[in-house]
Amino acid sequence: MKYNNYRNALSSLTAQKTDSTLPVVALLAGLAIGAVIGVLFAPQRGADIRTKIADKAKDLTDTAKDKLHLAKRKVLSEADQLAELKDEAIDKAKTKSKEALNAAEGIVDQLKSKAKGLESDAKATAEKVLNS
Repeated sequence: MKYNNYRNALSSLTAQKTDSTLPVVALLAGLAIGAVIGVLFAPQRGADIRTKIADKAKDLTDTAKDKLHLAKRKVLSEADQLAELKDEAIDKAKTKSKEALNAAEGIVDQLKSKAKGLESDAKATAEKVLNS
């Protein structure tokens, strides 16, 4: 008699729903029936099963925490390496800019000395022209 009640309940649920919901209703009914059968035929007591489930859940959370900490350490390590690379790049850029500035200053000094030499040559030539 109870079987007919379940059958009628399922029939009324599926009759009211569209064809796309029929598989969902059947899946949910199958899950409920499977859970009931699993509990009825379980080889261990419910308390033992719940303890095992709790232990497995704790193991899974511990594993997840460990992996999270490992990933966090790896990200922090990579961040430290990137910071070191950044500092090295900045130091190299500063060194190159100082070298370029020193080279430019050297060229400016050479040009100044050449300009002074040309100036003195021009004065000497001008005095010769004026004296002759």
